[in-house]
Amino acid sequence: MQCIINGDHFKFAKELNIQELISEIGLDENRVIVEHNEVLVQRQQFHIQVVRDQDCLELLEFVGGG
Repeated sequence: MQCIINGDHFKFAKELNIQELISEIGLDENRVIVEHNEVLVQRQQFHIQVVRDQDCLELLEFVGGG
């Protein structure tokens, strides 16, 4: 399965839900906002929403600092 994340092409062995995809690329799901095919996805839907071949995602990770 191939998809586009933040403009870059990624390849995965199979379709993943958003929660699995976030984990696969090493991000913390509690610090990420996800837009899937131009639709904002609620965090409680991450384990349900499936990313399919050729889907587009935008991920925004919040980083604290001070």
